[in-house]
Amino acid sequence: MLNKIKLLHFILIVWLIILIFRFEILIDTAEFLWLSITLLFEDYDFLSSHLNFQMIDSLTALLIMLLIPVIVLLKRFRNKFLNTNVSFSRYFIVLLMYCFFVPTLITREHPDYQKNNPDTKLLHPFSIIYQIKLKTPGDFSLNSNEEKFLKIKEKILLKEFDEKEIFVKSYSLNDNSYSFSIGDRTVRLSPESIHSIKSEIVFLGTDEFGRDIFSRLIFGARISLFIGFMAVTISLILGLILGYIASTGSAIISMIINRLTDLFLSFPSIFLVILVLALFGNNLLSVIIVLGFSGWMSLYKIVSSEVASVKQKDFFITSQKLGLSNSELLMKEIIPVIIIPVTVNLVFQFSNVILAESALSFLGLGAGSEYPSWGSMIEKGQEYISDAWWMIFIPGIVLVLTLLSFHNIAKEVNKFFNPKIS
Repeated sequence: MLNKIKLLHFILIVWLIILIFRFEILIDTAEFLWLSITLLFEDYDFLSSHLNFQMIDSLTALLIMLLIPVIVLLKRFRNKFLNTNVSFSRYFIVLLMYCFFVPTLITREHPDYQKNNPDTKLLHPFSIIYQIKLKTPGDFSLNSNEEKFLKIKEKILLKEFDEKEIFVKSYSLNDNSYSFSIGDRTVRLSPESIHSIKSEIVFLGTDEFGRDIFSRLIFGARISLFIGFMAVTISLILGLILGYIASTGSAIISMIINRLTDLFLSFPSIFLVILVLALFGNNLLSVIIVLGFSGWMSLYKIVSSEVASVKQKDFFITSQKLGLSNSELLMKEIIPVIIIPVTVNLVFQFSNVILAESALSFLGLGAGSEYPSWGSMIEKGQEYISDAWWMIFIPGIVLVLTLLSFHNIAKEVNKFFNPKIS
């Protein structure tokens, strides 16, 4: 039965699950998008004053959910790529892609949301807590588009803290009042002051600040994949350009670039990365640039050797005699030949960058404390390994599965383009 499930089936199954559980949020986001378009023409200053990354992220998630079934069901994509059988690695990478593109629909809790109750810290996986939402006297009247915009914005955007929400492990109803504990004190509230009480399952537990581990894993996947993609893109550009220059330029230029490559390969690049980040500071942009500039050597070796081989081919010599420029030779004659080995190397490189980013975050040199990272989660979990094993075990398992999945995909790609490989 499982062997009959194609990749497109699994993508649509995950899409349908998200659609069912987040249908109300998607409808609200669609209304929010319509109000944003309306205010763009009616009151641009008001819209621009409320524009932020979370707002763009939520609107983008809605558009991606609309595009997924269209792209999947297109005949050319279905026949060429999505009609393949599904392995565990492909399952896992599809889930990672959903975490990257629509994290706000997979989890509805901000990764840095700290619950206002010390009893919710270091909760075990699958613990049950209760969310008590208080009534607010000053609700929006919804008489104008601006008021509707603010009301829906408050509903769909994830918040780092909400004073109207109280999280407790248990509560009781006595003498027509709700009582629960927050730390060492007991709090009583009348039913008139409470809007709603609902239970929540903390699937993967909480950390030392009461933050949800599951939410931090989801948003940590986005950071790891984003850094991996951008760093690999930088490495690809450097490898292509330097490899082409070394193969088509003079002997002196080729010797200089080869010696530079040998210099970078003579010692582990992670030491260079740590040195640069320790000297110049660590943030998201610096991590991407440093990892990108430290991973171009293998691509350079592949490109330079392949270009040197292509230069001896008759079709390349003919193109040169026809007067094609260097850029035209690169785009039309060289890249189509080297695309296969470069693609395989890029997938391997991608997993290496994810591992390097996690290692840097573990050492405190990652993208910064404002972004959740698997490496920083593992580092924090060390302090609580005896009391909260899930803080180090769960992100560690996710990191290992990610590396194994991309490694297996790289081997599948290599085997697909080179069938003689056993």
